[in-house]
Amino acid sequence: MYVCKACGVNLPEDASFCPNCGVELNAENRGEAPKALDPVAHPTLSTEAVDELIDGKPADPAPEDKKKAPKKVRSKPQAAHFLLILPVLILVSLVVVVIIAFTTEPKSDVEEKIELFQEGLAPMPFVDESGTVLWGYIDRGGEQVIEPRFEKAKSFGSNGLAAVCIDKKWGYINKNGEVVIMPAFEAADEFGENDYAPVKMNGSWGYINRSGEFVINPQFDEVEPFAENGMALVQIGGKYGYINRKGVYVIEPRYEDARSFGLSGYAAVFVFQKWGMIDKNGNYVINPQFDTMLPFANNDLALVEQDGAYGYVNRKGAYAMRPIYEEAYSFGENGLALVKLDGKYGYINSNCEFVIPPTYDKALPFDSDSGLAAVCEDAGTGLWGYVDYNGDYEIEPTLLAAGSFSKNIAAVRDEEGFFYIKKNGEALLRPEGGCLGIGSFTDDGYAMMALMDGNGDLCYRIINHKGETVIEITKAQALHLEMSTMSP
Repeated sequence: MYVCKACGVNLPEDASFCPNCGVELNAENRGEAPKALDPVAHPTLSTEAVDELIDGKPADPAPEDKKKAPKKVRSKPQAAHFLLILPVLILVSLVVVVIIAFTTEPKSDVEEKIELFQEGLAPMPFVDESGTVLWGYIDRGGEQVIEPRFEKAKSFGSNGLAAVCIDKKWGYINKNGEVVIMPAFEAADEFGENDYAPVKMNGSWGYINRSGEFVINPQFDEVEPFAENGMALVQIGGKYGYINRKGVYVIEPRYEDARSFGLSGYAAVFVFQKWGMIDKNGNYVINPQFDTMLPFANNDLALVEQDGAYGYVNRKGAYAMRPIYEEAYSFGENGLALVKLDGKYGYINSNCEFVIPPTYDKALPFDSDSGLAAVCEDAGTGLWGYVDYNGDYEIEPTLLAAGSFSKNIAAVRDEEGFFYIKKNGEALLRPEGGCLGIGSFTDDGYAMMALMDGNGDLCYRIINHKGETVIEITKAQALHLEMSTMSP
């Protein structure tokens, strides 16, 4: 099979012109497509028993290659307003995970829930007096249910298995803490809905089933979970492509960067320093032409960036709004998008018409459950309030900091300190003195507070919706939780 080097599309054997971009084919722009590697022989593994700051500045994503999305292209609320912790330098994994999820370019348009207790359990490091760190698991009541004996641990998947590290090798345990897949991998991720888990062996990634058997042998430099269409994004030799559940290339690796297929049925790909969209057959539905391109929202509009400005295109690649915005977000479930024009934030509808004029110095996207958005009209006063879909204040601008609503509860701050409010503005819970900051509630109903303990040391407390303490986390535990998010 041959490929057009100008646009990356597959070519018929006898083609003299590219059917996609129209270029005349010759030895320079016609090349052979990469082939799938032969399976690497590995033995089947035994399955015997043996996881802004609110200081007026945005929280930028981690530095990435220039080909990645610019920092100001957002599809979710900024982490700056998720966290209402001021002088706190060490963040637990719950917070770090949410920061990552809220500030990086999404791999697809499939929404991922942020949960602390997956399958009812959460990995937790325990530090003894000698400073030795071992990981175990706690339940929703904060009780230790799997004793700390692992070097590292990850969350449980929907199939009831969790990746753990023993003697510098990764394997999997069940919810009773029993090893069901022997530790034999250099790295391991959670099982997906198809019961495949990405694992790394001999420097390459492949996939195993819940019995620990390789269903796709290790041969890739990078892998992503399988999408709903049964295809997984993989990288090999610096190029990205897509495989099916048998490990066969459906779309050969030829892209400089790529995203997983989403609910739209399309995937964003990066060729010759530009982003476009392909269908499941690898055909371009939108030719590579944008500096950045995010997945399609529910209204079939995708956020794009061109020469430092932001706009929206439809599924045909035609502009619904040419790039005129200084900043922009993807459309939410309510059909509204937050944009910045002439230095001010406002909200547009699917016709790219302002339904709430750009009058705010700062703003957050709407929360679809509460129907409210946090806004600040004057950065000088720094006072935040919440408006409805008409731009009318539901909660007057009297707050010094305001986060997005989650489960109809928002974390805010006034002159007296941090507290939580209901969507009617009524105070729900105000932590006692010594509270340095609070975080929004996760999808499974938990939030984190930072405070000083009796010895004046920084510590954390995870609470439930009732304000009850689930578990207190020391500074040492918090440090290891943060570090764990940076490990494979």
